[in-house]
Amino acid sequence: MKSEFLVRGVALAPLAGLVALLSVGVPEALANARSAAEKNVIEWSHPDNRSEEPILMIVSLDNQTIRVFSGDKLVTTSNISSGKDGHRTPTGVFSILEKRRHHKSNIYSQAPMPYMQRLTWSGIALHESDSVPDQPASHGCVRLPGEFARQLFGYTDIGAHVVIVGAEQSPFAITHNNLFYPPVEPAGEVAGDQEEKAKEASLVEQASLNVAGAATDAQSEGDMGADYALRSGLGVKDPGEAPKKEPELSQETPDPVRILITRRTGRELVRDIQAMLNELGFNAGKEDGWMGPATSRAIIRFEKSQELDPTGTLSLEVARKLHEASGRGPFKSGHIYVRRNFKSVFDAPVGISEPEKPLGAHFLTALAETPGEDEIYWQSLSLPDKPQKSFLSEIVFSEDGQTSVSPDIAQALDRIDIPLKIRERINGMIVAGSSLAISDEGLSRETTDRGTDFILVTRPPETD
Repeated sequence: MKSEFLVRGVALAPLAGLVALLSVGVPEALANARSAAEKNVIEWSHPDNRSEEPILMIVSLDNQTIRVFSGDKLVTTSNISSGKDGHRTPTGVFSILEKRRHHKSNIYSQAPMPYMQRLTWSGIALHESDSVPDQPASHGCVRLPGEFARQLFGYTDIGAHVVIVGAEQSPFAITHNNLFYPPVEPAGEVAGDQEEKAKEASLVEQASLNVAGAATDAQSEGDMGADYALRSGLGVKDPGEAPKKEPELSQETPDPVRILITRRTGRELVRDIQAMLNELGFNAGKEDGWMGPATSRAIIRFEKSQELDPTGTLSLEVARKLHEASGRGPFKSGHIYVRRNFKSVFDAPVGISEPEKPLGAHFLTALAETPGEDEIYWQSLSLPDKPQKSFLSEIVFSEDGQTSVSPDIAQALDRIDIPLKIRERINGMIVAGSSLAISDEGLSRETTDRGTDFILVTRPPETD
């Protein structure tokens, strides 16, 4: 069963330690235990034992431990030391962005940070340390014992995920219709029919182009419609720039994709607002996703045309009115982003039912049912998180600042409406090692355009 993790020898470790203490005395027993632990580290991280399955590291701040999973199997554990009071290590979902065997801190007086594995560009990392007490002691990084840090450095690759939580958690298997799965070839298909299939695909493509040319402004029911293109990143588009051809997205490129589904509270929403204002003739200026004077004046002109109080600021009321006036249909509360190898592939709006309730913070990884095969299954974690108030968020807060309880992962997936065109496109890209993150917070400031996966920084309620 996929949710049962195979941990060889773990159950016997406490008993073996007790026997050692009783038979040979405390100092010698501790030395033997340390020797055995070092031997175990060397075995699991030897180059010949490198895993072909996705690596996931889970750090527990409460327990001051790190656990390393290969696929759904626990490989090894170690003690760690996280950030002390005033420098608390952030919780959330991260991935290894950079690795340096010899590194010095550019924040704390060139302090050595050997075997550094960077988690954020703002300065959080895993690294070796001579001081790893059984309590928080760092300035925010996760300190690792020397031998473990060196072996972990050799075991991981850029992009491996690191989840940091308070209370210890383990991933569990999940199946849901709203997750993504590689397309299945129809039964009975013959390999020799490739030429016929190619001809058919060509005819379908030509028919699609003809329809698109004849009805550029038409809305497609059940699709995103002509108003939302699948966008490639958040860069400013030069009006005179020739349209870029979308990259080919097929399973010929085996690299895993990173997917984020979140609320539309950031730059992508501002850019859509600017586009609608310009389409309606209110002249918002460049569609760059930044709120400037031109956009503010355009909003005031639009508000007056709708007999609204002129504020010049973004609000859900303005967003909904603009969608109605521009013929784009109901306002979509959510947004989906797709990246591969730290680069944006596309993003587009998605729907969220019951938008007044939080989605919660969830992280899922795709694993191969059989190593080397296309069939996958998903495992997931749900992280404690308290959404922040935002004038663009539809989440309802009570007078004491609380929200309804964050749902579990299945309830969150039930409420996400992903257009068929987007779903089919992502299904064609999903391979083992791909991941899906869900959040209420929009794009994190840590999720920049300078080479990151999607980073979720959570706000556990107990930290308030």
